[in-house]
Amino acid sequence: MRENVEAKGRRLLTEGRLTILGVRSRSIDATCRGDSAEVYRLGYRPGGWFCDCAALGKCSHLVALQLVTLRPGVAT
Repeated sequence: MRENVEAKGRRLLTEGRLTILGVRSRSIDATCRGDSAEVYRLGYRPGGWFCDCAALGKCSHLVALQLVTLRPGVAT
């Protein structure tokens, strides 16, 4: 059975493929190594979440990042 985007995001995270480069008051910067060993840049800016992979919509790289971060400015 094929992994869905959430399961793949959890797998990428547990395999240690996500690296948080920086968290600031209004932004997050990270990289994530995909299954093809390509490294993608991703994060958050005031305009929203982003990833430079080819996926349309929410990708597994962003799922991994969002599992360990909150959008800046969100009260906990």
